[in-house]
Amino acid sequence: MKQVISIAFAQENKNYDEVVEFNGEKVRLTQYAVGFDYDLARTLIKKYDGICDVICISGVPPRIKTKNGIIEHPGSQKIKSLTKVTPLVDGQLLKDTYIPWGFRQYYLTHKNPLRNRKISMYTGLLQKVLVDVIEELEGKLCLADPYFFLRLPYNLHSNAGLEKFLRTLFPVMSRIKFKPSAIASFKLKDQSTYKCLKEFFSGDVFVGNEGTVQLIDTEHLKDKTLVLDFMGSQMKEKLIKAGVRDCISCMPKVVKGRYVNFSVLEALMQAFQENSLTSDDILWWVDKLKLKVEHHQLTQAKEDKNDIQKFAFIIHPLSKDYLFKHPLLKKFSPAKKQLGPIFEKALSYTPGFFYGSIKGIKSESNGKEVEGLIYTVSDTPKMLLEQEPEKVYKKLVDISKDASKHQAGIIGLGAFTKIVGDAGVSVEQRSPIPVTTGNSLSACSTLWAAKFAVEKIGLVEKKDKIWQGRVMVIGATGAIGAVSAKVLAMKWKELVLVAPRAYKLLELKEEIAAIAPDCNISVTTNPDKEIEDCDLIITTTSARGKKILDISLVKPGCVICDVSRPFDISEDDASSRPDVMVIASGEVQLPGVVKSNVDLGLEGNIVYACLAETALLAMDGKLESFTLGRNISFEKVLEIDRMAKAHGVRLSAIMGHNGFISDDEFALCKSHAINKRNKV
Repeated sequence: MKQVISIAFAQENKNYDEVVEFNGEKVRLTQYAVGFDYDLARTLIKKYDGICDVICISGVPPRIKTKNGIIEHPGSQKIKSLTKVTPLVDGQLLKDTYIPWGFRQYYLTHKNPLRNRKISMYTGLLQKVLVDVIEELEGKLCLADPYFFLRLPYNLHSNAGLEKFLRTLFPVMSRIKFKPSAIASFKLKDQSTYKCLKEFFSGDVFVGNEGTVQLIDTEHLKDKTLVLDFMGSQMKEKLIKAGVRDCISCMPKVVKGRYVNFSVLEALMQAFQENSLTSDDILWWVDKLKLKVEHHQLTQAKEDKNDIQKFAFIIHPLSKDYLFKHPLLKKFSPAKKQLGPIFEKALSYTPGFFYGSIKGIKSESNGKEVEGLIYTVSDTPKMLLEQEPEKVYKKLVDISKDASKHQAGIIGLGAFTKIVGDAGVSVEQRSPIPVTTGNSLSACSTLWAAKFAVEKIGLVEKKDKIWQGRVMVIGATGAIGAVSAKVLAMKWKELVLVAPRAYKLLELKEEIAAIAPDCNISVTTNPDKEIEDCDLIITTTSARGKKILDISLVKPGCVICDVSRPFDISEDDASSRPDVMVIASGEVQLPGVVKSNVDLGLEGNIVYACLAETALLAMDGKLESFTLGRNISFEKVLEIDRMAKAHGVRLSAIMGHNGFISDDEFALCKSHAINKRNKV
């Protein structure tokens, strides 16, 4: 069995001898906490040199890379040179290779939680690699190195200033011995003596390593965010006791049953290498172990009751006629047939703008109130799809920047703004705040509405929780269509997939067959060939109002759930078949006493599901790019369904072309359908 010896130089009473599993093998991991005792550390290293596979040491000053080369404390050099046979590592190679990448990945996912925030670092010298990254991510640095090492009453504010400080005072610092008293205490009461601490304690985010935070006073961390290189179970307990709100930990748990720090993990990696580890080896291990920065919510900060989380959402006119709802264009309404194409083209050159707000949205779960900032672009679906995607991206990104300036924490893309180009991915990459298309809740609410309507009509038998009928999804290879088809395949006996590209249909059919083997799945590029036997039809296309099916062929009693905007099924077609129930995709109702000064074409507190998803994420505090691109996962649909139920977002009364559909209208449709079936 391989054995790794860990020397925890800056810790006391944290000794252990365990067998852990790593890389599919059992490894004996033995740690000695020597409490800054150099002689004991030297004795242990000499004892195990040549006996164990790897020795690692933590808690000693690291090598510091500067523009003029590498600087290292002579005490660190001395202790690291003690081995003659066994490799000795300190975790520095792993930190230097992994942390910049890991931190940037966290930044990309969470849309830079450090930008323009005050970042207080206990010592930049001991975490130089993080200084570089935070400065690149536009954090406002406050580095306490002068106080930390020499009790000097000033702070540093840049990487350049840190390097100048190091060049000037390294001869003095190199004489400082490794001992607890050499580390500043960072007590709140000391700010009367050290004025620099007042600025330091005012930070939004604090950055340190576990060894440092173990030794300092933590009273100033109450309700703050802390960034650590590594957070073990004892450190977690300490931070919770101190009232730390949350911790961003660079090192995830990769060894079953135990958190290990960077030096131990590097030692475990080295134990499986014949030669000394290189940066390329580290990259391989990072990929193999799926290392990533972790966020831990430790305590809930007390929120101001008046603190309202804002979200933003982008809408656009669904046709030329919508343009004439603008106050400045209303007077031209009588001539909209002639002027519509002219205004449609001209307005596509205008930037997006703030349209209004939706207030009073309040979660039924946590009582959190959120406010929607509604923006619009003047482009119709036709203009959005005909323009170069980059032009549309710029409009949407400019809006997201303005929304961010007005404290919106997330932005949603409505209607065709989420279809353009790569379906939100490019916009998200350039936006200062998270972006979501809302398609997860759109898919969810579509299924809610379809189920409700089929049950209301009551002409499809259900056996063992499976509908004994046929469902068709038109636009099945799109984002909403694909995930809806997957869910429906597990609830219906037969499924018909319709889309223009045959190869995509075949790929989707294979994918669905793997998760719903009992469903009879067929594919077609022409819905009219399979439509006459369908009991439910979901339409989710970007046909922009063009006819997608022959309504005369639809089965009496069929429910058509039209997800598309503009509608795939025209009002005239819907009216021609009173025996067929045509419903909207399932708009939803927001919780709270909702007040809106924007015209969404809906009534009261009813909104489109894609907008509601953005509001839900704000209520849940899940400010992340939740739904993007053309693929929606099962997991996301299930998660947003859970959120909706928890916070009180519900399916509104079912709507059609002319507003709400009453129970009497459902009953009348059913009667027409039965009569027509009896005549056949």
